[in-house]
Amino acid sequence: MGPQLKSYRSAQSIVADIERTLADNRPSFHHSPLEEVVTLLSDGRHYSWVGIYLSSDRKSLSALLETAHPAQVAMPETRKKIVVSIRIASRELGSLGVESDREHSFGSDDRVLLEQVAGLLARFLTGKGKYLVRRALQSQPAAAPKAAAA
Repeated sequence: MGPQLKSYRSAQSIVADIERTLADNRPSFHHSPLEEVVTLLSDGRHYSWVGIYLSSDRKSLSALLETAHPAQVAMPETRKKIVVSIRIASRELGSLGVESDREHSFGSDDRVLLEQVAGLLARFLTGKGKYLVRRALQSQPAAAPKAAAA
């Protein structure tokens, strides 16, 4: 079976799917809604890598996916990268990092899309059900960053 071709989806379509995914919020031991968000972004755009990094501040119980700051991590073939802060009010929850192996791969619409997704993630992580608190209480030592490779 050959490599799967990616389609280029509109930001509105991707955001709608991410909103549905986070609203459904059916995490299990082997699955996280955050993994679905990574997959939707990676498959919907020409991103070679997507990662969600959550804050390592133990006081806020949010150490889940971090090992390094996203600005310090890059795939060897990365040509361009965007890192968007995931925050609510003045509280930084983490970062959403996206990389591409193409030189001129990001436009202003990508920045807007990623900022919208970061906003959705911030509300999801701190909203009803307090995803961050539940996961931090269940988690063992921090895992490696969750990412979807092309």
